[in-house]
Amino acid sequence: MGGPAERRLMERLLRASPPAAGDLTQDAAAAMRSVAGSAEPLLVAAFPWFVTNPYQALLYGSCREHGIAPLRVVREEQLDEVLELQRAGLPTVLHLHWLHPILQRAASAGDARKLADAFLRRLDAQREAGGRVVWTVHNILPHDGRYMDEEARLSTEVAARSEVIHVLVERTAELVAPHFELPGDRLLHVPHMSYLGAYEDHVSRADARHDLGLLPDELVYLVLGAIRPYKGLPELLDAWATLPPDRPRRLVIAGAPSDQPGIEELIERAALAPGVLLDARKIPAPEMQTFLRAADVAVLPYRQALNSGALMLALTFGLPAIVPDGSGLAEMVDERFGRTFDPANPTALGDALREAPGLVSESARAAATAIAAELSPHLVSRRFAVGLRQRLNQAASPA
Repeated sequence: MGGPAERRLMERLLRASPPAAGDLTQDAAAAMRSVAGSAEPLLVAAFPWFVTNPYQALLYGSCREHGIAPLRVVREEQLDEVLELQRAGLPTVLHLHWLHPILQRAASAGDARKLADAFLRRLDAQREAGGRVVWTVHNILPHDGRYMDEEARLSTEVAARSEVIHVLVERTAELVAPHFELPGDRLLHVPHMSYLGAYEDHVSRADARHDLGLLPDELVYLVLGAIRPYKGLPELLDAWATLPPDRPRRLVIAGAPSDQPGIEELIERAALAPGVLLDARKIPAPEMQTFLRAADVAVLPYRQALNSGALMLALTFGLPAIVPDGSGLAEMVDERFGRTFDPANPTALGDALREAPGLVSESARAAATAIAAELSPHLVSRRFAVGLRQRLNQAASPA
């Protein structure tokens, strides 16, 4: 900490009682205790924090080794407490992640604009108090957004206010360009980590197939994750119906269906489709391994995608993958363990499914596993921590 006021605030925070629910200041004190020995401790307030997604816990997993203390900010109104910490003299970094919660309460385009403006005022206040803003670009635009013009405007304004913009694939700026611009001099490229060590992995292939009622000789394609419109499942079912009966095949679709229009009909169609095993529920984390170990190939038939935790989870379990061409996902695979398809070509996905037997090999699984090891949570978190500090220091230095 630099000046006397900052040191006094640090001392007060370190004397604070253990964290209490709803008191972000006490949570901040606990976070700063964890990096008290660092020469330059840094409080990074992560918003919104989703406990159901392990991504953030893994991203920050090694950050304390580099003096970065993550602070979980769940609700937008808690940003007022982050602002007060900054105003009290504690340098803070507000690290924004997914933006879709900002406008999800909007009942009209006018409401969406008001909500966006209110959020931007929070960011402006944070910056005016000396706080800094970082943004991780997870999606091109929110998958289920209703007011896309306002979503694009919000992304534009957040990008303009961010000193560092974390991108998970190198082509992010190009892929989001039709909707908003990312300043190239602020980009920090750190890929999505794998999930090595984050999920249980002790079920054998034979036991996994037995548990799911799959035969040993079936070629098993897996779609794992929430069932939502943008994921292209109608097109996948169309493509599945074109496959010849030249070998035993099964398509496993497992995940919780959303309540969006068309999903109920899609579930009914999948349940009746020949060769399809549907498990339409939220899959508990301990059961993920059963689906992943039973599969031969992961299929991500998305219409549009920037990043995908589902892809990284598949690679973690050594699964080759079929992904959309021209997407951020295609950047994460190569011909050793992946195939791509053109979502605009109605026959391309079927062709990729037919080519899947060429991916079923020990060499393909080894290549996928090797990528997962290169992108292990510890290595990616360390890369992020080092890169974040460097970019923040550069942004603070005179031109």
